[in-house]
Amino acid sequence: MINKLKNISLKDHRYYVIGVSVREHIPEYQLLEIRFKNNELLIENRFFSNEFDPAFKEKLNKDYPVILHIEGDSIINKVVENKTGYRNNIIFKANPDEFYFFEYHQNETIFISVARKQSIDAIIKQIENSNLYVIHLSFGPFVMSNLLPIIKDYDTVSSSNYTVSIAEKEILSFKNESVLDKEYIINGDRFNQKETPLLATFLGYKYPNPAIEFDANFINNKSEYKFKKWFKIAGVFILAFFLTTLLTSHFLMGYYLNALAEKEFLYNASQQTTITINTLKEEQVLKEKILRSSGINNKMFLTKYMADIGNSVPSDIILNTIQVMPHLKKIKASEKINLNTNIITLTGESKNDNSFNDWLKKIEALAWIQKMDIENYSQETQTVNTFIIKIEI
Repeated sequence: MINKLKNISLKDHRYYVIGVSVREHIPEYQLLEIRFKNNELLIENRFFSNEFDPAFKEKLNKDYPVILHIEGDSIINKVVENKTGYRNNIIFKANPDEFYFFEYHQNETIFISVARKQSIDAIIKQIENSNLYVIHLSFGPFVMSNLLPIIKDYDTVSSSNYTVSIAEKEILSFKNESVLDKEYIINGDRFNQKETPLLATFLGYKYPNPAIEFDANFINNKSEYKFKKWFKIAGVFILAFFLTTLLTSHFLMGYYLNALAEKEFLYNASQQTTITINTLKEEQVLKEKILRSSGINNKMFLTKYMADIGNSVPSDIILNTIQVMPHLKKIKASEKINLNTNIITLTGESKNDNSFNDWLKKIEALAWIQKMDIENYSQETQTVNTFIIKIEI
């Protein structure tokens, strides 16, 4: 909208600019909702009301700072010469501490507006009671001097209560009167007489005019508003950080619990494997001990068994197999092989019963044989009998 604003780097901010016009003790309220977007000033909303009623308050439902302009019957406006004591000449013998002074200095002339603090403070309190923050204030007609650099093709500029004559970017004079339904085109945007002082007040806030003197230190809400704003932002970030941390902790806890369960499973499996290995080792040690004590693992000892048996076989007996340490049951894959470590099984054929009996007596007489059983002796043909002999050593 305004060329000067295009060269200012600003973030996206919004403001309420409220104008309060009091005539014959009856206030009127004008609202501009202003936004900076892409370094350009935009009027987002306009609203006028005869009362500070719920309909007007509804337009103030956002947390925007308030820039306030006041004018009307309770304000005294004068043009005085810049000399010592000019304020006392306006208020006579009244206490200066009871008044606010808004002044525009132009050469040797001072355009001054005077208002009682009580009346100004009452309007500020009315707005603050709606949970809003007034961060800037002007009153009277001379704030419109802020429009002098940008208003063109006009010799007067009016507000709701005043008309200011201008020329060559100077104020010539003013009147306590207004021109109704007057519109001004300022850089392509239209403003009526109720809105011109609001625009001027906003420009005075954004670009302080060195020619204007107004002690507004009593308005501390600007820092309070910023504190509240940043407190809210910080609160949102803290809440977001807390929720993010909580969510991360939840996922991490789930991850660690799953990892712990997996580690416990692996640990238990490892412990079980260790127990099994130890059991097998114990069995191995025991069996090796048995083998060592029995002499079975001694190659020379096994050779002696087979040699003694082989040398005792007569010519009319055929010895088919000598099975040392036979397995107890059929061998299956993935199962432990169980051997009968003190058994020798003999199978063969005999053609003569007497010779067979004599041979049995020779075997039974061997010193290392504990017991001998004939498990089978059957006739295969008229001349051949088969036998199975079990020897316990």
